[in-house]
Amino acid sequence: MKLNKLKRTNLETTFQFKPTQIVILSFVIMILLGTFLLMLPFSTTNNLGLHPIDALFVSTSASCVVGLTVVDLHNDLTLFGKVVMLFLIQVGGLGIMTLATLAAHAMGHRFQLTENLVLKESLNQDTQSGMVDLIRRIIRYTLVVEGFFAAVLAIHFYPEFGVDAIGYGIFHSVSAFCNAGFDLFGNYDSLCLRNTDIFLMTCLGALVILGGIGFTVMSDFVHRRRWKKFSLHTKIVVVSNIVLIVVGTILIFAVECNNTKTIGNMDFISQFANSCFTSISCRTAGFNSFDLAQAEQVTQLNMIILMFIGASPLSTGGGIKTTTFFVILISMWAVFRGRKDMVVFGRKISGELRDRAFAIFTMGTIWVVIAGMILSVLDGEVHELEEVIFETVSGFGTVGMGIGITSEWDMAGKLILVVTMLAGRVGIMTFMLSFITQKNSMIKYPQENIMLG
Repeated sequence: MKLNKLKRTNLETTFQFKPTQIVILSFVIMILLGTFLLMLPFSTTNNLGLHPIDALFVSTSASCVVGLTVVDLHNDLTLFGKVVMLFLIQVGGLGIMTLATLAAHAMGHRFQLTENLVLKESLNQDTQSGMVDLIRRIIRYTLVVEGFFAAVLAIHFYPEFGVDAIGYGIFHSVSAFCNAGFDLFGNYDSLCLRNTDIFLMTCLGALVILGGIGFTVMSDFVHRRRWKKFSLHTKIVVVSNIVLIVVGTILIFAVECNNTKTIGNMDFISQFANSCFTSISCRTAGFNSFDLAQAEQVTQLNMIILMFIGASPLSTGGGIKTTTFFVILISMWAVFRGRKDMVVFGRKISGELRDRAFAIFTMGTIWVVIAGMILSVLDGEVHELEEVIFETVSGFGTVGMGIGITSEWDMAGKLILVVTMLAGRVGIMTFMLSFITQKNSMIKYPQENIMLG
């Protein structure tokens, strides 16, 4: 009896996964499922199915709501293939753990401590309390926002597509809210041929912002409504997003307004609209309204920075997150002023959060640099280094903006981007912790100072 109990305990220990590993595993399973479905003959218009590597790449891009693609969704995929993509984008944006939790709760399942830990990790929360209620709000907000804009976009598309406008409205509403950036307009043009359709860009931009600010921020706006009652997290997210959008818009407009290859030939209103939309989209969405390969290098550098920062926590976007970037700036400002405490909006930010922010920033930077170097070597210097870095950061930030070289990667290059997209979607901290065992040491060592700077 004792022997059987011991064997059972050993088996449970052997097959026990950490919460971070379960989060990654859920995405891997979804990616593999999408890969299989996209390889089926009836997924593509040529009745051959996608090549395994291409199917893996596109499935990863959709599941991680990136937007980089090596196939033309409009011309290469059948209705079934497009529905598969829509499913991957929606589940990838919300997170498979979120949907699985809601289904389990609906069937009366009671969650154990370990399951709550997994949910806490997948939702990037600090506490385990109120997880199910939070998930309910996430689903409710998603359905309301996506449903409303799907109807609006369907009406907008109807004169052009007829009854098919319903499908176009649903797909682009989900793609924009989940910050995926996939479109059904064909020929890899994204919105380049629709960059004078300010109404369309306004709707998609609003969806990108709502999906990128995070569900906790949306909850504060719905229930608390007043700035004084907002949580510190919401205030930081709102300020960060406004500043990044405004600064990005100004820089893009100032540099590109005379570039006839991008927005130089447009009227002032269209120039401003395209600059603002690009500033919003390049954070995590991936829609582009002009040829990014023709943009000035300063604009591309600006976009790389915005893509690296990304969206906000508990959102459908990636990157190191706006709050991480904000905490780093506040920490630097405190150092410059000779203050030990980081205080913002009358609240103190802990040193633990500061350390975590710098760790995320450092790990993200190292990942992008190493992945970019490997891709550059694999590329054989066919493309410029800034183009390779742009592609790498676009994958890491789950943005999906490309400059025309995505389909040119070989198998090894696509696999590097697959891992980069996965790390960017689940979060670089979660990704790294899934491979590292954390242990608290009881040993205290003597302290000694070293010189810095």
